Amino acid sequence: MELLDILKNISSTAKSFEQTKNFYFVNHICEENGNNVKIMLNYKLSTDENDKILKFGICQHCKKLFYCYDFENNSL
Repeated sequence: MELLDILKNISSTAKSFEQTKNFYFVNHICEENGNNVKIMLNYKLSTDENDKILKFGICQHCKKLFYCYDFENNSL
């Protein structure tokens, strides 16, 4: 249940969403405190239907969610 709680918390607290082309992290100037914050895209959603995944991360200060679409090889 821990992962479901994380997903529920992120989706309910996100104030805005921004798509990015970066796959691992985003350098973001936080609207809340004005600092340059490195947001790791360390969460992902996937499905068994195809190879498409959604990678995302959230700024803990201003609650802006960054995401990108990627592909993952499921042919193993």
